[in-house]
Amino acid sequence: MTIARGLFAGAAVDALTGDPRRGHPVAAFGRAAAALERRLYGDSKVRGAVFAGVCVLGAAGLGL
Repeated sequence: MTIARGLFAGAAVDALTGDPRRGHPVAAFGRAAAALERRLYGDSKVRGAVFAGVCVLGAAGLGL
């Protein structure tokens, strides 16, 4: 029941306040991933795996 209340409260606050106009964490991750992709990504399974790993591990590290 606590999880349901938390989800409801989060949805209500999001509906009332909306997304921030600047500094949204998902947008920042998208910009960082795009910059990394321009430098690192290539037509290779190894380079693609490294790119995906850096993105996933970077996001997980920030989450911890």
